[in-house]
Amino acid sequence: MTKPEIKYDNPKLDANYDYVGIIDGLSCDDRKEFGITTELGNLLRSAQLPVKEALVNTKQELLDALNTFLTDAQDGQRFMLHFVAHGNEQGIQIGTDFVTWEVLRPHLQEINVATEQTLLLNMSTCKGLHGVKIVDSVGEYPFFGLIGAKDDLDVSDALNANKIMYRKWLNDLPVQEIVPETNAELGKVVLFNISSEGFRKLTNP
Repeated sequence: MTKPEIKYDNPKLDANYDYVGIIDGLSCDDRKEFGITTELGNLLRSAQLPVKEALVNTKQELLDALNTFLTDAQDGQRFMLHFVAHGNEQGIQIGTDFVTWEVLRPHLQEINVATEQTLLLNMSTCKGLHGVKIVDSVGEYPFFGLIGAKDDLDVSDALNANKIMYRKWLNDLPVQEIVPETNAELGKVVLFNISSEGFRKLTNP
């Protein structure tokens, strides 16, 4: 079977990023045990890339954090949002609240519009690639591109893959090349990437 050819209106991302925003929705115990936000935050700061962490325990705290990132975007800042949480095909777990992709959609649409369509999402969640369902058949795109795992993601793979990925990103490797090169270095396919535009054109030919 041949892949359908997609003609992109915006095939490449050309932006300079001010920081990485990490939204951590794990329980306090899981945060301490997994150490994902701490390790990746330290890695990025050591490379002189600022990090803004939002430790959220409820749906409302998540939405409040997204509003803060929206304000940054409206002030001209550009960033990647990195979600650290449990998840499945329908959405992500934030503390005891489950937040569906549909709930996230309008908030991420606002942020992506404010960042001039440069928002990147990095999903350190099980089945994070399903976050592409945030993209609706019409309306504004909620992000330029999304990086995530198709299946369950264990902690060691999440940490190792992201350490490699961020190193390549900090070395200015184009976003489209980061994921395949990360998987090659890992020696297995852990991460996938897709753009909002690509997903919409695949599902609405």
